[in-house]
Amino acid sequence: MRGPSRQAVDRVTLGALGLVLVPAGALVVGTGPSLAGRLPSWWPDGLPGSVLVSPEGLTDLRGAAWWTPSVIALGTVLTALSGLWFISLCGRGVRSGRVRLPGPGGDLRLRALRDVLTRRTVSVEGVERCRVHLRVKGRHLHVRTRVWIHPHTAPATVQAPLSAVLTEARESLLPYSVTGGTRISTLGHRRSRTR
Repeated sequence: MRGPSRQAVDRVTLGALGLVLVPAGALVVGTGPSLAGRLPSWWPDGLPGSVLVSPEGLTDLRGAAWWTPSVIALGTVLTALSGLWFISLCGRGVRSGRVRLPGPGGDLRLRALRDVLTRRTVSVEGVERCRVHLRVKGRHLHVRTRVWIHPHTAPATVQAPLSAVLTEARESLLPYSVTGGTRISTLGHRRSRTR
């Protein structure tokens, strides 16, 4: 699960690409005679009928041994990186630590959901403490709960209330399908020590 740091990387990457591509494209496409005198000497003039690389220059580049492999390698690397980035963005709802629910403001952080489920589970009579793990895959949420109960509490007495917590989560998180498993352990008796 990836959180705010992943979002920051995505935003910085998009911002950097925008800062490079938008001004460069605007200057190449929109350069007119009035602006041509202000551009550096190496910048393409952008006048109608001009090209970025002349046919002679392109022939010279293709004649160099490094040109074709470099273009193919750069294109392959950029395509692969773009594809990986796109795939990672497709799972954004899961990897950013959010569950996307229908309706306005329907984003629910998994950390907040885990905290609510933990509080609801600990509020069950006989439960001393618990640990909740959430796993989201597509539209499926799996809740794995580890519960420690008081030494004199029978596990059968907490099963129904714990099932009710999971049922409540299942109804609240539609259209996600929610499944879960609970492991119940009994806390050991604390021995009193005398000195």
